[in-house]
Amino acid sequence: MKKFTFSTHVHKEWVDYNGHMRDAFYGLVFSFAVDSFMIDIGIDEAYREKTKGTIYVVEDHRFYLDEAKQGDEIQVESIVLDSDAKRIHLYQRLMVGDTVACACESMQFHISQAGETPRSAPMPDDMQALLQTSHPTAEQLAEISPRSRTIGIRRKK
Repeated sequence: MKKFTFSTHVHKEWVDYNGHMRDAFYGLVFSFAVDSFMIDIGIDEAYREKTKGTIYVVEDHRFYLDEAKQGDEIQVESIVLDSDAKRIHLYQRLMVGDTVACACESMQFHISQAGETPRSAPMPDDMQALLQTSHPTAEQLAEISPRSRTIGIRRKK
């Protein structure tokens, strides 16, 4: 299982009147981590310019487990739970030190922005291969928690 990482800290403007990071900013940090993940798998500025390909999130589920406070150093680990030609089932953990403060499970679609209307489109073969080799083993997958009960890639039988 490959982990893709992104690091930052909790900014003053991300903190609410209780001294904790606002829930909306967890989403922002997860989004920044997806941007970093995209670069790691080859969806960088040059790729987007050349192919008009990118990733859109179509669904996400979050689990708020602990607090992050102003100034805390935070790291997001992104794990590809599953993927196919057009979809990436992504799991992310926002860590404050060794503590999981929030987890996010999402479905990302590879999108072509060529033409008038964005539409799902297959990723290049090398990108698909990289994602496939990043999946956790069945044993590793069983240890990833908390998990959503309904999100996943449905395959035709």
